[in-house]
Amino acid sequence: MPPVDPAATVLARFGGAGPLAQLLRLDRSAVHRWALPKHRGGSGGLVPARHHQRLLALAAAQGIALSPADLVGTPAATGDPPRAGADDG
Repeated sequence: MPPVDPAATVLARFGGAGPLAQLLRLDRSAVHRWALPKHRGGSGGLVPARHHQRLLALAAAQGIALSPADLVGTPAATGDPPRAGADDG
């Protein structure tokens, strides 16, 4: 089974980092960093847990299919295993 990249899933469903950043009222670069590998200053494909509830609410309000399972997973090729409680952005 290929690795799951929650950030790529979320960004694709919301139309990219720009539109999602506007909805979350965050800087576009902060949202974009979710998809970057850790060695480039990103979160390695992980969506910070502090945004999960808001993302689920926004998705429901906009008719976007998004489940809690879409927000967690194995980051794609980061070289670093996920850490419990990691929240990079």
